[in-house]
Amino acid sequence: MHMSPNSRSQFQFISVRWQSAVCWFLSFVMLASCQLTYANGGMLIVSKDKGKTYLLFVQTHKHEYYEFPGGRQEEGASLLDNKRRLESVYETALRETVEEMRGYLGRQQLLSASSEKRVIEVDKFKLFVANVPFFQLNDVRAIKIPSGKKWSVMREVVNYAWVDVNSVEFGSNSLVTTLDGDVITMHPIAQEVVELGLSQQLF
Repeated sequence: MHMSPNSRSQFQFISVRWQSAVCWFLSFVMLASCQLTYANGGMLIVSKDKGKTYLLFVQTHKHEYYEFPGGRQEEGASLLDNKRRLESVYETALRETVEEMRGYLGRQQLLSASSEKRVIEVDKFKLFVANVPFFQLNDVRAIKIPSGKKWSVMREVVNYAWVDVNSVEFGSNSLVTTLDGDVITMHPIAQEVVELGLSQQLF
């Protein structure tokens, strides 16, 4: 088919504009992907026993140090409308704590014991304070997790520890003695979290 010079010029112009539009769209998608960040949400499980205030620490099979129950945001179907969306940081904290406590602390109990407004923020972490009655950690350890991949999230934690808030030293020392008398290493942000919680009278 013969194409006149004028038609050829118009075709080349349209082609260049189409390519530019495609490049712009791909750049926008890549930029949006890079800017999508997932926050970390967790819970400060606070409990009182015999006049002392304790914080719950957990140890996963991935790390030697102990940390607070929590994890990263995930996308999933909403319980309200079944539409897929990124969960809130508070929802992350609830879900992760239920999983890491092997269901011993249920979602409804944690909802009643905490609030989105009672939170400590350190770097990229948001930790929500939950006040619960004191319980024996052996009761949690004794919970048997069924086999199968879907239950693997409840097998991530391998140990638990109660730590007296007044035994946490502020500074370079990340070691602390637990209620059971074991010496453990805390997550790097633990000291700052405890210091902020005490200064804000959150526990």
